[in-house]
Amino acid sequence: MNDESGARFDFPAFQRAFVTQDVTTWLKFYADDAEWIEYKQTHPPRSPRRIVGKKEIADFLAHVTASNVLLEIDDEIIGPTRAAFCLWCTLGDGRRIVEHIIIHFADGKITRQVDVEAWD
Repeated sequence: MNDESGARFDFPAFQRAFVTQDVTTWLKFYADDAEWIEYKQTHPPRSPRRIVGKKEIADFLAHVTASNVLLEIDDEIIGPTRAAFCLWCTLGDGRRIVEHIIIHFADGKITRQVDVEAWD
């Protein structure tokens, strides 16, 4: 889907990089100044986790990959400037995390990502 600038955000390629945890490719989908916000039990709405910039995002993606988790995306909805999807994360001990994620993009890159998590 093309955004307002005419750039294309390649959601299928993003999804492949995400679920295979190919950090090098996954990171290419984020703008240099992208912001990633997480709301979860340890980071409630009054103090969400904020990951800002490609360096911090790269460090976080490396942590995810090292965590030995299985990632699955479904129920995606893709528009011209944002997409939403459900992420299922299965931990090594079998517990699951479900996340609803909205990504905002411009010029074919994610500028903002907002995750809301629920844990087993």
